[in-house]
Amino acid sequence: MDVKEMVRDKARYKEIVAYFQEFNTLGAQELVLLIDTIELMSEEIFEHYKALQEILKKAVTEILMRRQREGSFGFLTDSQKCQLSYALRKAGNLKVLLWEKYEEYDMELQ
Repeated sequence: MDVKEMVRDKARYKEIVAYFQEFNTLGAQELVLLIDTIELMSEEIFEHYKALQEILKKAVTEILMRRQREGSFGFLTDSQKCQLSYALRKAGNLKVLLWEKYEEYDMELQ
């Protein structure tokens, strides 16, 4: 599924939300795709826009909970750390996440 292409058609937003809901767990690569998709979406279709924000917040929370349990981001590869950092920064810039709350984690990913 080419989500970035689908996002151009507002009538397909429901399909995009369903696509991301199908994942049991979103990895760093999927988080990048998700935040890039959120950036491209129109906020006019608020229900779907908000649903994607909630999916992202839940996925980030799950990753941070694992980090708390394990004491570090050692369970992520260097590539995944870069992807997570990108997703966190972009989510902060888009006001999807409160950057001040996640900045410390981002510094740890560097």
